[in-house]
Amino acid sequence: MPVPEKVHGEYVDLVLRELSLRTKDRLEKFETAYLGGGSPSALSLENLRKLLEGLQKYLGTSKEFSMEWNPEEANSEKIQLALDLGVNRFSLGVQSLNDNLLKMLGRKHSAKTALKAFEKLNHAFGTGSCDLMFCLPNQSTADFLSDVETLVNLNAKHISFYGLTLEKKTKLPPQPEDLYPEMYLKAAEILESAGLLRYEISNFAMPSHESKHNLVYWKRGEYLGAGPSAHSYLNGIRHYVSGKYLPWKKWVLSNCPQNGLTQDIPSPEGKEIEAIWLALRTKEGLSLKNYEQEFKKNLDLEKINPLIKKGWLSASQDNIRLNSEGWLWLDKIILEIF
Repeated sequence: MPVPEKVHGEYVDLVLRELSLRTKDRLEKFETAYLGGGSPSALSLENLRKLLEGLQKYLGTSKEFSMEWNPEEANSEKIQLALDLGVNRFSLGVQSLNDNLLKMLGRKHSAKTALKAFEKLNHAFGTGSCDLMFCLPNQSTADFLSDVETLVNLNAKHISFYGLTLEKKTKLPPQPEDLYPEMYLKAAEILESAGLLRYEISNFAMPSHESKHNLVYWKRGEYLGAGPSAHSYLNGIRHYVSGKYLPWKKWVLSNCPQNGLTQDIPSPEGKEIEAIWLALRTKEGLSLKNYEQEFKKNLDLEKINPLIKKGWLSASQDNIRLNSEGWLWLDKIILEIF
């Protein structure tokens, strides 16, 4: 059921109010921003303008400002408005270039619409990401690799791809799980041959086109999220607000009290697991020196050596990194370490 336009306007006002309340004691501006987690491109020109203008005072001059787009909403007027108001990077949810798969996923756009949107956005912004999905029901390896090659040939500078995980009760046909490694490894080979280098498990980019904002997440930097269900990481604590609109609205109108935030404080082991898991997701891997400084102990290399012999990890004097097929099995690697 479509949300009335007046709710869109109210939502924009509430997001800006939340940001104002939660940054009132903050002196420095944000280095990066990501407008997404939903469909900002679905807003009317008026509401999008109000939101983008309201965000200006929170952003520094040397910023990366990304905006998420649905293909069917990437029209010239909204693109120009975004450019005029500081957006300098796009994130486009292509998902697939197969119309049957898009229909199965419940997407409103067609492959043709997605390609037109990409060409418009890539021309306008010069940098940005296309998201693809793989290991979809009834998707062949050839289908997925064709999607990857099409975007590469259209001069994509950043491509992210994610394997679909189905809930147990879903009515969709079973996924071709045995094709997961084949799809991932062959797509990675195509991208790296084209100069889009893997800098995180699911993210490939030409040099200088990596997402600075996403790197903050993987490197455990601090960030503030605003809006329903938005997560933040501040002072070593992760927290979030309700994902439902009305409770979130009530919280914002009550001036965003701290007791309305749900905190996620990890155990010492949980913090250690998170640190290793996030570090290994990136091309730099885990710095043993940083690990020792933070956790006041050496990493148990007896648990690491079998993974090195298996070819899943590589080790240097200070770093441990995913290697070869290890990029496929990070969760298994973490289980073996712990």
